[in-house]
Amino acid sequence: MNEAGIKLVDFTADYVADLVDELLDKKWNRREGGFIDVGVALDVPMAPQEPVEATCSCGSGIAVRRVMVGGQPVTLLALPLIFEQFYQAGRRPVQEVARELLEAVSIYNPIPPEVGNTYAEALLREFMVYCAEVEPAR
Repeated sequence: MNEAGIKLVDFTADYVADLVDELLDKKWNRREGGFIDVGVALDVPMAPQEPVEATCSCGSGIAVRRVMVGGQPVTLLALPLIFEQFYQAGRRPVQEVARELLEAVSIYNPIPPEVGNTYAEALLREFMVYCAEVEPAR
């Protein structure tokens, strides 16, 4: 590759990096290899935001639900829809359903294998809560 080709590659890389920064709504520091924290740079604390739904490029929303997993709050994509699907299929919060819930949730959320059992327990507990909310009071 000649010098003009190298310059073109560098220009294209800069352009693509700027597009990625724009899409992520974050700036990347190439020298330090990490995101530039605007709150630190401006000495302004960033307020935490709690998503109600995640969105994709098509504009549709994906419902989320926050659950406690191992004492830590975790936001899980599609969990309300998964619970609804299980409930409509006649599944109820019994131990055998925990693994099935984990498998379904892991399609949309990265779950490290070493904490799979902890997630399965949390999902079963949350599914119990969900079922209690949707079942008519007796």
